[in-house]
Amino acid sequence: MAADNENQYGFDSVKILTPREKQVFYMLLEGMKAKEIALKASISVSGANYFIKNIYRKLNVNTKTELVIRYFELRKHKGK
Repeated sequence: MAADNENQYGFDSVKILTPREKQVFYMLLEGMKAKEIALKASISVSGANYFIKNIYRKLNVNTKTELVIRYFELRKHKGK
């Protein structure tokens, strides 16, 4: 699933994330909340929150807004 999203978004912007973290990352970019992510990824809500926390830590962000901004920063630098 992560590979499909990488193609959809144009490149693998987050090489430091695990495959499951990438899956959750792309769901976050789509605006999904932890409960929705849990249902779609067949994990518990606490599991979704665990992955979200790891993603935020690895990408050095504190909010979804910062996460989206970081994604576009990474994407812009990839194009250079």
